[in-house]
Amino acid sequence: MLFNHEIFNKYKNNFNNIIFTRLKDLYLKSEISFYIFHIFFSLVVGILAGIGAILFHYLLDKMELFFKPSEFIRFFSISDIFIFVIPVIGGIAIAFMIKLFPGVAKERGVVSVIKSLIINNGYIPIKSTIFHFIAPIISIGTGAPLGPEGPAARIGSGLGSYMSQLLRFNNKDMRMYTASGAGAAISAIFNAPIAGVFFGIEVILQNNFKSQALSGLILSSVVSDIISRTVLGNRHIFTIADYRLNVFSDFSYFLLFGIVCGIVSLTYFLLSKLFRKLFDKFLWLRNEFIGLIIVSSVFGIFLIEYNDLYGVGYNTINNLINHNIAFDIIISLLILKIVFLALFHRAGAFGGTFAPSLSIGALLGYSFSYIINIIFNINLDPITFSLVGMGGVLAGINSIPLTSLMLVFEVTNDYRFILPLMLVSIISYLVVIYINKGSVYSIELLEEKIDVSERGEIDLLGKIKVKELQKTDYEVVNYQMPFRELIGVMINSNYGDIIIVNDKNQLQGIVSLKEIRQAFISNELVDLLIAGDITLSVPVVSEDDPVSLAIKKIEKNDIDSIPVVNNNDKTQIVGILTHQDIIHAYNRMLEAWETDQFLINYSYRKL
Repeated sequence: MLFNHEIFNKYKNNFNNIIFTRLKDLYLKSEISFYIFHIFFSLVVGILAGIGAILFHYLLDKMELFFKPSEFIRFFSISDIFIFVIPVIGGIAIAFMIKLFPGVAKERGVVSVIKSLIINNGYIPIKSTIFHFIAPIISIGTGAPLGPEGPAARIGSGLGSYMSQLLRFNNKDMRMYTASGAGAAISAIFNAPIAGVFFGIEVILQNNFKSQALSGLILSSVVSDIISRTVLGNRHIFTIADYRLNVFSDFSYFLLFGIVCGIVSLTYFLLSKLFRKLFDKFLWLRNEFIGLIIVSSVFGIFLIEYNDLYGVGYNTINNLINHNIAFDIIISLLILKIVFLALFHRAGAFGGTFAPSLSIGALLGYSFSYIINIIFNINLDPITFSLVGMGGVLAGINSIPLTSLMLVFEVTNDYRFILPLMLVSIISYLVVIYINKGSVYSIELLEEKIDVSERGEIDLLGKIKVKELQKTDYEVVNYQMPFRELIGVMINSNYGDIIIVNDKNQLQGIVSLKEIRQAFISNELVDLLIAGDITLSVPVVSEDDPVSLAIKKIEKNDIDSIPVVNNNDKTQIVGILTHQDIIHAYNRMLEAWETDQFLINYSYRKL
């Protein structure tokens, strides 16, 4: 029998195809394939975030250089008095952008990134990313004393989100790479990969160290920093003069300085609140053009005398720590920096608070040591306190003690002052947390009815309002209803709880099966009872309250349901919210949060 090569080759090919298909299936279904893909895409996000941050950095530098007061008046051959026009140009341009894109402009800063993770599973529209790429360049480039880190985080997270949308990732993975992009951009903009990681943990992930985004955050931050150093060079933002460090002999002064940093941070928050009230009271200031032009004009007038107020402020810090600024100028700059940081944010300019915090901290440290030396006739080193102050105010204003340590260390490339830096940063942070009862980000989120728990885990029920779950087919009876009639209403009740009102139809409380049972057991004269005798006074929630508030009140008071009242009149009942309905809603949200509902056709298993 002759060997048939054709048949042999046919079976061989079939066998090879079967083996190849089998191996491919095994690989795609194995854990290693998912981790390899995760590593690969984290690196892609890091590259994109790095490129985005570099482009942002380059354009911002060019904008700042063109509008720099000394260059501006030289280029146009005009008098110094026309310097005030520079920020006004930016203010008008930003006002136009806000007018044209009000919805996109409203979602600004790092808080908007956190909200996108909580509310939209990391979904950020690409038009929003583009808007927040251009607007901060105009704001900061024309002199607004704001920082590049907030916009950079917004750009990085937007790119991570957009790539996730293109590849149709599920909700969980989109959140992961949105967070990774934010940390990677911070890493690139400051050449500080460790600070980028801690920023992602402390701010974007709200201290959730268990998050699966952590590995992607680290990988993206590393590769983003490599891209930045390759293009921009292995540079350090600050050049530090020689300084003396006496940790033990100056310990008490560092302790006091930490408290001062916290107080200055609280002063910024107080000014910010006052300016918000001012803008809200005088409604005409809420007009984009009027508010921004007024603030920009006032800033421009001060800019004529104090050119160091202009822009990000890194040059100011370098001049300060090299003893190139007079003390009277330092005090003036410190006060003006705090005031205009609060004013520009309330007026609607675009930019972050990291860089301004560094400037304020450096100015504060120099001023503190100078004044202490005069009062106590000692010799504290102003450079040391300037460096430490950067971390202290950064930690206080932004509620980021760990990130502040890493960022100041990485941008100075100096480890010697790390101990006083740790001490001052954590004390400043604790002072602010103690007074404000929360971080700046958690407070801003709570103002928008978004609750983030103390453990850093997102409260899903904070995303929905009571009116979305309340029921209106509840039973209402007058407090004078006889007990026997009340039992009949209770038997036919939909929810087991009955709302009790007075003659003016105002809420008195509720009666549940528990109260009726207790009345039978402890009262022999039940026929003489009326509904008001066994009414239980309970807390209430308004229609626009978050459901998270309702569940807390229900659990604290050990009740099964809670009355819902009108937003404007707390005595008028409009519905009832039951514990069971809340639990069902929570389970539905948890399922939607963890599964692929937003996007389709994603074949990779979740990591």
